[in-house]
Amino acid sequence: MKDLPVRIIVAVALLALLGLVLFFGGWVQVAVLGLFTAIAVFEMKAIFNAKGMKPFVIPAVILGAGMFALMYKFNTLWLAAAFLLAFFAVAFERVLNKNRTNDDLVAALAILAYPLPFFACFGLIGFAQQDYSRLALVCIFAGVCMADNTAYFVGSLMGKHKLCPAISPKKTVEGGIGGLIGGALGGVIAYFVQRLWSFTPAPLWVLIVICFAAGLVGQVGDLFASTFKRWAGVKDYGNIFPGHGGIMDRLDSALFAAPVVYFALVIGLRLCFAF
Repeated sequence: MKDLPVRIIVAVALLALLGLVLFFGGWVQVAVLGLFTAIAVFEMKAIFNAKGMKPFVIPAVILGAGMFALMYKFNTLWLAAAFLLAFFAVAFERVLNKNRTNDDLVAALAILAYPLPFFACFGLIGFAQQDYSRLALVCIFAGVCMADNTAYFVGSLMGKHKLCPAISPKKTVEGGIGGLIGGALGGVIAYFVQRLWSFTPAPLWVLIVICFAAGLVGQVGDLFASTFKRWAGVKDYGNIFPGHGGIMDRLDSALFAAPVVYFALVIGLRLCFAF
């Protein structure tokens, strides 16, 4: 692949950015997540634009850029209020703008439903004050990244049976199974990484199960995001990351994994292991 060196450099830079977010948290995490979410809204808007729709996205952009600050300084009640205000803003604009169609309205509401609530889960996880909040972010990306890479290599070497050819022609059943194994291996990585920040140790088997689940739903998230690209007739959501596409291309799997990890780790371990 001619662009392999560029892909590797960008991947290393993204891993470094993740490391900074994990290390500093706080306002660094607020800024990075807010920027990424706002860009993701514009990427989704471009998808609908490709199908002739013109969604009103100003409320979604403001919500995406600002919701992590609300979560960091206040609580999830403020987040719920912000989502409600964004919904009302979209509804009022549709009523007052005679040039706006219901197709445009549906597209705008779809963006409020995906990906914004899924991005919010990164804040729910990362802004908690306990050790497991940072561990949850590690589980998301360890499980998803290991699943993605393992699925790619296993599928390239052994893939024969198409998984979802109508959505993603290159994905195979063999690659999907390899991804599940890779996701579980991500739990092993998370187990050792947790000690770098003096985490309260989580049992290895728990992290393997959680990262396995992250890898599983992450593959579903990847395919779900691909349905939009296939529908709009585009290859990538964007080109902000050379060789990797846009924000949505990089985080489509992690977005689906985030709520699963949140409930499994943050709530499950809190109840079962008294974090």
